[in-house]
Amino acid sequence: MSSSSIATSLSSTSVPLPTQSLIPDDPIASRLSYLSSTITTLIACITPMIALMYLFFLSWTYQYARKNPRPLNKASGLWLQKYAPAVYVFLVLSSLTEVAFASWLVLQYRFNHNYPNVEFRSGTRLLLFASSWTSFTAGAYTLLFLHPRWSKHPVSSIGAQAIWIFVTWLFWVVGAGIVNTSVSAILDKDACRTVAYCAQIRVYSVWRS
Repeated sequence: MSSSSIATSLSSTSVPLPTQSLIPDDPIASRLSYLSSTITTLIACITPMIALMYLFFLSWTYQYARKNPRPLNKASGLWLQKYAPAVYVFLVLSSLTEVAFASWLVLQYRFNHNYPNVEFRSGTRLLLFASSWTSFTAGAYTLLFLHPRWSKHPVSSIGAQAIWIFVTWLFWVVGAGIVNTSVSAILDKDACRTVAYCAQIRVYSVWRS
């Protein structure tokens, strides 16, 4: 076979090249998208589970308290026994909702680094801490307040609860002040187009207010 025929046969043979569809366009973007969807799913599953666990222990403590009632001499004690647990339940459930919102934003900013400004990220982190603190401590106080024996512990006293209310209020005020100061430009309609998760931030701000 001549060299010209070999060259002709080689030129006529087509070598398949890898297509563009087999290679992902942006592996980093795909990984971040996967992390974002995973975070959303985990938060959507874990938060209701924590709320259900809290309601289960609350129901058990309430039933135990009804079977073993503690003596109450004053009318104020009866009023507190009736309404204070409802206030604590509201604090726990609303704080858990705040935990879900704030943790989603914090984790998105952690992986994507697309927070609007440093102040908003810091305020959201502080509110995440404040809501986690409130969920845990208010849940514990609910059980301590209802249980006939645990309610006699010094940590369940009126003074201890007053200190807890002040510290918790301080966390929320500082965190909300930082977020409100940094979120004013984000809530503007024109600026919202350039801010990541602007709709979520608006829902988060409306819920917090």
